Amino acid sequence: MLLTEEEKKHLLKVLERDQLSFLRTKKDREKSKQLHDKIKQTLRNEAINKDHK
Repeated sequence: MLLTEEEKKHLLKVLERDQLSFLRTKKDREKSKQLHDKIKQTLRNEAINKDHK
């Protein structure tokens, strides 16, 4: 299953809120940060790939 760009952006917002939540453990917040960074990198890569086509 592939996520659309809109879904990825929504997921980024959710992950940002999750990182700020003190109800989560530090480990869970760190996982959210790592996933957030990976999705942002994917979006940057997709944008660069569109420019090269």
